[in-house]
Order: sequence, then structure tokens, then C-alpha cells
Amino acid sequence: MNASEWIQTLLISGLCIPSFCADYRQHCLIETPKSWFDAQSYCRERGYDLATIDDMGAMKSLLALNPERAHDWWIGLHYGALEEWHWSLADEEFYQKGERNYRNFQNMDVTNSFVSHKHGKWYTVEHANLWFICYDGNQQGGDRYVLVRQVMSWTGAQLYCRKHHTDLVSIRNPEENEAVWKAILSYNVLIGLFKDAWHWSDKRNSSFRHWEQDSFVGLFPESCAVMTSQRPGRWSQRSCHDLHPFLCTCTRKWVLKVKVRSEDIQELNDPAMKSAILNQTKQLLNEATLSNYHKMVWKTNSDGQVFTKEQCQYQEKEQDFCDTV
Repeated sequence: MNASEWIQTLLISGLCIPSFCADYRQHCLIETPKSWFDAQSYCRERGYDLATIDDMGAMKSLLALNPERAHDWWIGLHYGALEEWHWSLADEEFYQKGERNYRNFQNMDVTNSFVSHKHGKWYTVEHANLWFICYDGNQQGGDRYVLVRQVMSWTGAQLYCRKHHTDLVSIRNPEENEAVWKAILSYNVLIGLFKDAWHWSDKRNSSFRHWEQDSFVGLFPESCAVMTSQRPGRWSQRSCHDLHPFLCTCTRKWVLKVKVRSEDIQELNDPAMKSAILNQTKQLLNEATLSNYHKMVWKTNSDGQVFTKEQCQYQEKEQDFCDTV
């Protein structure tokens, strides 16, 4: 039985009752103009924080929330002192533990903010206009790596890749570094690694950026980010003391129980099957709530397993059912 068939049995009487936690983020528009610092205090006093935006799915949900975009809106991003390296592709599910930190620098100039790839080695560059390589998550194997033979800035390359593919390429391990090398041959091209000193109010480590133009250096003594009204959801920076409406993030956690029919507990506890069921459940939840932002993880039992067999009784009409404990 495949994952699609499994998912159709959810919430139907069956033999196994696992549970998972769903982290659902809502964004609230506050129309009273405030400085970034006063907006941050307003959100925190109510148990929330200024909005963190993790990926394009969350970005699209925000655009649907504010379709007219009559004003610039503060988000939770502000410029600080500590610079960090990030990948343009911010999806948490794309990376296993430690994969975000894979590096293969040949040289590193600490003043440069972007990275190019040539002959398997990485080089820091600053405001370079180069060819670039995109990642396309809808393809398989080497077709996932798409060399674009157009000269663009790093931000322009990012916009192109997000429009036509998935994002600028991330390289998570030596095998992927080798695959990218094969895709670009001997050319020197931009990849998705960048460095900036922008940080989120709630301390989340989201690397997602959606700048209207290059904004990797603060332009004001205290710089903060807005979602602009001029272009669809693009970000720009303003003085943190300017007055703007703002977005708070409200996180809600749910614990949900589901029932799945199965004769084979081991098959259900297979990591690939658990991942497939969770992904399809997330898709159904997104469709039901019209939101693209749900973080879901399985809750494990004391034995480390997710699915456990319940004691069932037999009823008339040949229908099995389990008592929820």
C-alpha cells in the first residue's frame, strides 16, 4: 500500500492511533503606525512577536492576507552587528542535521557577502555579475541543477531562480558539490550562499530573504525591514524609528491523533512511510486552512516508535474499531 492509500484511512476506525504536533503560524495585521521597536513591544506584550517569514509559502499567505498592500508593513527583521552565512533556499525540511553548515571554500575575503563556485571550490565575491546555477526541486538527479547562462547580480539571480525553478542552489555535502561541478563545467557561477547581519526579532534562524534590491548592508544607523507596498511583497529597509503598520506572528500548537488501518506495524514505522504520511497530512491541512505554513512532527512513544497496535474489539457489520487511550 502506498502513502496515498494510507492517508485515505486517516480518521477512520483502525488498528493504530499515532499522534503528531502541528505548529500553525498566523499573522495579524496591526494598522496603527508605530516605530519598529514599539511594534515589537506591542506584539511581545500580547505573547507574540514581530513576524518571522520562513519561506515562499509563508510569503504567499501574507500576500493573500493583505492583497491591496496600501502601506509598508514592519516585519521582524532588523540589522545587527553579527554576520552569518545562510543559504537562499530556507526550507527547513530540505536540510538534515549539519547540512546547512557544509562549506568548501578555496579562499574567503571576510568583506565579501556572496559565493561563486568553480572547479569544485568556493570563492567569496562582492557585487559580482556572473552566470549562476539554480536548483529545481521538481526534477531528479543531475536535472535538478540548472546552469543559467545570463549575467546577473546575486539578488537578480535569486529572483530568476525562484520564478523559474525553486531557488539558487544549496550544496549540502561533498556529493552535491561534485554534482554541481559537473553541471557548471569550468565556469565560475554564483551559488545560493550569502552572508548578512540581519536577524529576526524572535531569534529564529530563518535564512529566507525577499529583498526588493540588494539590502545586505544597513543603510541607516538602525535599519529594519518592511514588506513594501510598491512591489508584490518585496522587502526594503527603513529607519527603525519610522512609523509603519506591522505584522505580528501568532503561533498555535496542536496535538492531533489519527487512526490508520494496517496489518504491518513495522511498515508503518519505516522512516520513509512516516515521512510520506506526514507530508500528505500536511498538504491536506494546508488545503483545509488555506495556509501554507504548518510545521508537523510525529510524537514518539516511550519505545521510540510512532505507531503502536491497539487492542481492538469486533462489532457487528464486520467493522473493526479501537479504543483511544
